[in-house]
Amino acid sequence: MLTAVNLIARGKRASKRISGQAVVLLTLVLASCVTHPPQSADGDFPAALTATTLASGFEQISDRYIVPIPVSRLAIEGIRGLDTIDETVTVEHKDGQISFAAATISAKSFPAPDTESSKDWGKVATDVLLYARQSSNKFLQASSEDLIEAVFDGSLSVTDPYSRYAGAGAAQENRAKRSGFGGIGIRIKVLPEGARITEVFDDSPALSSGLRIDDIVARVNGVGLAGKTRTEIRELVRGGIGSIADIIVLRNGNETHAYSIKREKVVAPTVKLVVEDNIIFARITGFNVRTAQRLARKITKARAELGGKAKGVILDLRGNPGGILDQAVKVADLFLVKGKILSTKGRHPSSLHEYEAGANDIAAGLPMAVLINGRSASAAEIVAAALQDHERAVVIGSASFGKGSVQSVGRLPNDGELTLTWSRFVTPSGYILHGLGVPPVVCTSPDTGNASAIIAKALAESDRLNQTLDAWHSVKPEDSRARDALRTVCLASNKRPQVDVEIADTLLSDKALYHRVLTLSPSMASAAKPGS
Repeated sequence: MLTAVNLIARGKRASKRISGQAVVLLTLVLASCVTHPPQSADGDFPAALTATTLASGFEQISDRYIVPIPVSRLAIEGIRGLDTIDETVTVEHKDGQISFAAATISAKSFPAPDTESSKDWGKVATDVLLYARQSSNKFLQASSEDLIEAVFDGSLSVTDPYSRYAGAGAAQENRAKRSGFGGIGIRIKVLPEGARITEVFDDSPALSSGLRIDDIVARVNGVGLAGKTRTEIRELVRGGIGSIADIIVLRNGNETHAYSIKREKVVAPTVKLVVEDNIIFARITGFNVRTAQRLARKITKARAELGGKAKGVILDLRGNPGGILDQAVKVADLFLVKGKILSTKGRHPSSLHEYEAGANDIAAGLPMAVLINGRSASAAEIVAAALQDHERAVVIGSASFGKGSVQSVGRLPNDGELTLTWSRFVTPSGYILHGLGVPPVVCTSPDTGNASAIIAKALAESDRLNQTLDAWHSVKPEDSRARDALRTVCLASNKRPQVDVEIADTLLSDKALYHRVLTLSPSMASAAKPGS
């Protein structure tokens, strides 16, 4: 699983536009952000912009992807990707010529560039698109965005499932999730009569203005929301930072309230914290630009309110698909005083990094537990592995997702973006996480016993656990069969069982028991060298 996927059936190309689950994002601007004016050789088709966009994309993939791929191959596979628009498309590259044909398109040859110039290959791909549009109604009816997407999906079919293209609309939403947007700070559920508020964000304009959960937003700036889609409502509620949203809401069935709210930069909350029985429980749902800051603020506040009564901290990372790399590093650093957090290794010089802890432990040494499951991925796995490897936390749950690669995000001239795998990460104790995941010390999959029984089992099977952890560190990255076998020791589960929390509560309430279980974690000093 560590090597690039070289062959993906063309019929499955459409499925490569995955949602981005388990993706760690190292956000980089790799191309011009300026949108060029449309220029067309056949009416409304922006040929110049298309050529520039394709050339920029080919260059980014060739330069940044974790293994080298010739630009010529990216372009040829990209042209072949047009079979998602017309399944009869055939493409041949032979004797310096590219032959393009389909059931309703006569074969035509295009001279293949004799260099690996992204600009030259982008122009050839665009010339093919122009010919296809002139010769076929299917291609004529396809939007320029559909055509660009088909080409990039074809190009990316020779990479891995985490490398993908997003058009301008999807890319804008991706950027909003990562870095925030101009808005008022609410989550909604669309109803026939408008939008019901399901969450009001902390420190948001909506909260300070008086909006409440269960309010029905009926109108925004004079426009009624009845019958509108989620996307239409989102576009009405969001806007430029500093602009005004005039909101009419219905409350308690018959009350009408009007608000004039100045939009601010809104970053969706990813941290929810509660305190029960003097234990701080923080659930992290993702990693965006404010995750570490918000977690630090909430834990610091909770500790201050508890005084010296705090028993410990639970980080719930179950179902967390990941997010921004530096936020994962910062979250781990919140609880580590020194030592390595993460290493990343890739082909591009900028992908080689070692991240070291250097902050104060905001939990001041309080016992910690981390909850993971089969949907804890990438950034979540970085945090779990770092805290486990430094014996800072007991990891509880099931094997995690096993997504140990880092993606860079490059903007394109059409305002779309390419997400490309450009490095793998190595945990502090030296194992390569990709295709393997983080091993919980206390496994709750598929155990159905109570907390005490599961803890007792983990202690009784400590020798077996040590053997497993040794194998976890020594298995070679390319040995997918051995890595899959290791994952069966504690099967990945997508469930979030209550017993995970009960085990954490039990351990954090019993210091002696906690330290017995904590020492079952992989030791930094005795860890085997990673596979090469």
